[in-house]
Amino acid sequence: MKLILQIAFGVFLGSLASQFTFNAWRTHQEAIAKEAEEKLLAEEERASEQQAEKVRALFMQNLQGKKSGAAAIPPGFVPDDAQEPMPQTPGAE
Repeated sequence: MKLILQIAFGVFLGSLASQFTFNAWRTHQEAIAKEAEEKLLAEEERASEQQAEKVRALFMQNLQGKKSGAAAIPPGFVPDDAQEPMPQTPGAE
């Protein structure tokens, strides 16, 4: 009977130790995942702030350009990267 109690006690302690180890490992993994998520969110927030700053700077530059009397775009101006209209062939309509 004493041997059975020793085996049962050993099984109990082994189960307890494995459960404790598993909980510690899971807590560690959750902490790593949380840290990675916070780092990713911080990086996204930093990128968003930089983009907002660029937009604000361009907006302010545009406002300053209008105040200083910058030359307006002449009528009929076509940028280099714009497509030229296709010439109409007679009788194609």
